[in-house]
Amino acid sequence: MAAAGEPEGTVVFALEQTAGRGRQGRAWNSPAGQGLYLSVILRPQTSFPVVQLIPLAAGLAVAETLKDIYAVLPDIKWPNDVMVGGRKACGILVESSIESGRIDFAILGIGINLGQEEFPESIRANATSMLKETGLLIAPNDLLGPLLDRLVQWYRLTTTSPAEIIKRWEESSTYARDCRVTICTSEETIEGITAGLTEAGALLVELPGGLEREVFCGEVSLRKVKSDE
Repeated sequence: MAAAGEPEGTVVFALEQTAGRGRQGRAWNSPAGQGLYLSVILRPQTSFPVVQLIPLAAGLAVAETLKDIYAVLPDIKWPNDVMVGGRKACGILVESSIESGRIDFAILGIGINLGQEEFPESIRANATSMLKETGLLIAPNDLLGPLLDRLVQWYRLTTTSPAEIIKRWEESSTYARDCRVTICTSEETIEGITAGLTEAGALLVELPGGLEREVFCGEVSLRKVKSDE
């Protein structure tokens, strides 16, 4: 649809996904009626680096929506997870088409676990749903409108006030600083301590010895640093 010219803001909303996927090609468990599954066509009129800010903006929109509707305290985990009760409640994926250094379009995908009571064994220890965390069951349709309202607000800031996104993201994430991180890319493995975000949305990692490294992508494993570490 994006390649065919559908306009920015077009939303595709699914009641079920039979081949849902997340980052690194992983499957996303998407049972019928138990989650909010949507993709949004975006056409930001700016250069490529803004793509790094879109998942951060989406994470803030999801966290605010869940907080307002469910009265929970979400946490945001770089680059694309929203956590509730220490487990993953939402995944975010952005894929883009780039031509001549500019974005032709980007697809923002969001999956929020709402009504699942059980998960496949492979993700059971790390996944949760809003039903499990709060005992409340809210229909996907009822969450869609409030989420899109907040998504519009935060997406606009990717071009008008990107510094506000970085500031609010760091304030909203307990993983942003002083968290042990291991990042595996196709070329290397990086280990260190998180030190916030750059203005472009990259994760800053303090390496052993005190040097800092900007990380834009990779397989990320984060864990909180204990007081005696």
